[in-house]
Amino acid sequence: MKIVGIGGGTGLPVLLSGLREIQQSHAESLEITAVVTVSDSGGSTGALREAFAMPAMGDIRKCMVALAPEHSVLTSVCKHRFDNPQSFAGHSLGNLILSALYQMNGDFAAAVRQAGELLELQGRVLPATYVPVTLCALHEDDGIVRGESNIPRPGRRIRRVWFDVQNPPAAPGVLEALRDADAIVLGPGSLYTSVVPNLLVAGIVYAILESKAIKIYVTNLMTQAGETEGYSAADHLSALLEYLPAVDVCVLNSSAIGTGVAERYLRSGAEIVSGSPEDEDRIRRRGTLPVAVPLLKVGETKARHDSEALARLVVSLARGFTAAHEVLTVNGR
Repeated sequence: MKIVGIGGGTGLPVLLSGLREIQQSHAESLEITAVVTVSDSGGSTGALREAFAMPAMGDIRKCMVALAPEHSVLTSVCKHRFDNPQSFAGHSLGNLILSALYQMNGDFAAAVRQAGELLELQGRVLPATYVPVTLCALHEDDGIVRGESNIPRPGRRIRRVWFDVQNPPAAPGVLEALRDADAIVLGPGSLYTSVVPNLLVAGIVYAILESKAIKIYVTNLMTQAGETEGYSAADHLSALLEYLPAVDVCVLNSSAIGTGVAERYLRSGAEIVSGSPEDEDRIRRRGTLPVAVPLLKVGETKARHDSEALARLVVSLARGFTAAHEVLTVNGR
């Protein structure tokens, strides 16, 4: 079973860690690939990409950690962030290793591959593109913003996003992985700054549409201030369909989110992503099947997807879709 996750941020690693655990338990034989955005511009990543004129590596590092052996010393070291001396403050060692490999190679895709070999990943992590790109956004008030970390603006809705480099090439292996996949999963993660940027890379949308894989979109549990304020699940899907015109399944969380957790998010301008019956009808009318299941990780102070529950759902959907496709093929449809 070949599963490709598309995204970045903190969302895609949740799916990847769940798939890795399923693979480790020998419950399923999985080939896991992550296609990761490289347009982050904040924090350690932003400073290093500017210093070395390279694509952003922070989301790549997070996905690698999610697919690395959990109790490896090297995995733990890659998570470490320096707090002293001042010149290293805020940098993670994983980001520095990727930067060093890039400086040695001059090839970002090769640097990512070598880092994956060092960490003995139980899957592959591929940058969406190997060239430096800057994400830009047009807001509904006609304001234009450059830089991923500058895009979320509370109270200002996003109309569209694009790269400063038109049609940047896909990194080696990305298009082949998408075409050969059994399941392609978009999200969870920031809609406009983690998921959609991957779809702006040359050939990726066409490869997804050409693939016989089931296309699954996992909606977020909460909206994001300055990015998806007031969006329902159907609104998230509608925005995604502007960049990728075919999604088979839209996954919604049916677990109740506690009042205390919801109130903490509300104070920052975020709220629960609604998935009402009316919302599910809107999703169906877009030609996408809504699937609502309990996906909330219990006992957390923040709203987080349960990685194993999400991974099991993805595998189940992929198996069902593959079986249905085989039946239709046998019947000559």
